[in-house]
Amino acid sequence: MTFYSSRQRISSIFILLLLSSDAYLSTIDNELVGDPVVDCEDTMVSLTFKTKKPFTGRVYVNGLADDDRCSRNFAANSDQSKMSMMIQNGDCTMQRQRVTGSLEGIMLSLTIVVSFHGTFVTKADRAYRCMCFFRNIKRLSNAIDMSPLGTTELLDTAKMPTCSYSIHSSSPDGPITTAGKIGDKIYHVWQCEDSAQGFLVHSCFVDDGKGARFDLLDIDGCAIDPIIQPDVVYDSTLTKASVETWGYKFSDTSVLNYQCVVELCKKEAGECDGLSPPTCGRHKRSIGNRRQNEHKLSNEMEVSTTMEIVDQIPEKDVPENTHPLAVNPIYPLLLHLIYTF
Repeated sequence: MTFYSSRQRISSIFILLLLSSDAYLSTIDNELVGDPVVDCEDTMVSLTFKTKKPFTGRVYVNGLADDDRCSRNFAANSDQSKMSMMIQNGDCTMQRQRVTGSLEGIMLSLTIVVSFHGTFVTKADRAYRCMCFFRNIKRLSNAIDMSPLGTTELLDTAKMPTCSYSIHSSSPDGPITTAGKIGDKIYHVWQCEDSAQGFLVHSCFVDDGKGARFDLLDIDGCAIDPIIQPDVVYDSTLTKASVETWGYKFSDTSVLNYQCVVELCKKEAGECDGLSPPTCGRHKRSIGNRRQNEHKLSNEMEVSTTMEIVDQIPEKDVPENTHPLAVNPIYPLLLHLIYTF
């Protein structure tokens, strides 16, 4: 099941955060005109913009300028001043965040840079944080039987708790964090709000948004590589679970997209017995004792979170004769469409 069908999407929003640089510019006589437009489609996110003169620069996802899937070069353009950049949902380190509460759904986000130079970052460049929200519409029944007597199908939705997945610093009860460094101590935390039900976290993985994926927990909820992520620890109520680990990253990207399955169980009915907490290690039960079903069960839900890990690489001083346009980064102003010229 996908969250991005036209029936499920009830709203698309975008936030454009302006970033600029202080690099000196004297040769580029072009600039953006008006506000760019973000379109949130079923399968892609696009950014459309207009420029004062025909655009001959490049557009790319921040950090992926050399990836052909995530960048476009318009050096050969001679007459077009209205350009678009389209990214498939889930590609190019696009972050995917589950939103819970009254507006349950999926938030997709990424940063697209509009650059007026083929190599350097210039004063005219702009970077936009594009965000699309897709509302998750739960299907209550797969079919409707039309009969003279109205029939109401009752589902056990009232007992389906809201579950969350978040990453914390300092301790499992510490502040939520979305960024860190390699080696930082962090805590993955899963929590459900219904005291009558427990849960098991299983089938967890992490990906980089570009196709690389690493499995963390198997279908039983046991750690696959304890060096990367140990076994999850559950509290006595089975309504909260956590695991202490440390910051790591894929070699070519800083974005980590985590996703797990939370399987609920009714404690009074004994459904949690033998299920949660899982028996791992040398005493792990046979995988044959667990259902191996690719279809999500009615008492399961997917939860996800995203984190950014940066390298701790020592930097050398920049030589005085280094070209100023090559060393000035883009600084976020965290303001909505405020331009500095």
